[in-house]
Amino acid sequence: MKASKEHYIIIGRGEVSEYALRAIVALRGLAEEEVLVLKGRGEGISKAVDVYNEVRSRIGEALQLVNVSIGSERAGRKKLPFIEIRIKMTV
Repeated sequence: MKASKEHYIIIGRGEVSEYALRAIVALRGLAEEEVLVLKGRGEGISKAVDVYNEVRSRIGEALQLVNVSIGSERAGRKKLPFIEIRIKMTV
């Protein structure tokens, strides 16, 4: 099995619709085995889920949810929770 290449969009303080548009453009440019990762940390977790839902509503059944990971990572002295939502387009 060939490992898939991952492309990241880090969800920050921007608008959900801007991130959703960026994700749609990125998804259309990916090869079949490549995956787009929507990553939100801290307060960006709920926004990452909102971005996924917006992309899903625009693309519909052509969007495949590959995996969702949650955890925490160090950012300086703090430990921040994160979510990574892996998605790709179906053929």
